[in-house]
Amino acid sequence: MKQLILVRHAKSSWKYEGLADKDRPLNKRGTQDAPMMALHTSKALEKSDLWLSSPATRAVRTAEIFGQYCNRSLSSLKLNEQLYDANYHHLLTELRQIKNKWQNVVVFGHNPGLTDLIFTITGEDLENLPTCGMAFLELDIEDWKDLKCDVGTLTRLEYPKKYKQSAISSLS
Repeated sequence: MKQLILVRHAKSSWKYEGLADKDRPLNKRGTQDAPMMALHTSKALEKSDLWLSSPATRAVRTAEIFGQYCNRSLSSLKLNEQLYDANYHHLLTELRQIKNKWQNVVVFGHNPGLTDLIFTITGEDLENLPTCGMAFLELDIEDWKDLKCDVGTLTRLEYPKKYKQSAISSLS
């Protein structure tokens, strides 16, 4: 049994004209949502063995913020060029190459690839994994090379509005 945690990068800025998509930073909402989500999920993330990220600035910065809450240094984050703008098929190909010694893997990436990957692995038809959203998947595999359609279960779905709504509800 393996665990895969998929994290969509936090909300990014479109403010800087002429900036390459890969270089876009987080915006104000992104810099607020990432620490909140990291705080709410840090215990689950501390169990992880390997963190992988797209090299896009917004994905790396999201991972860096999460790392601060999980006592994980940025130097332990493995950047994978193939995760940038990858569709679900490319994501599957990359995940199948993970060394089998890793049991719990966290991936920081992008949509629509992550949402499509969740559907492919679990059959759960999410409309969209929101920015800074997290999908926790239990995989019924012993080896990463066996990752394919319908071998996983979505066990937990976290996203910023879930916590913002509960905070508002508790004030009412």
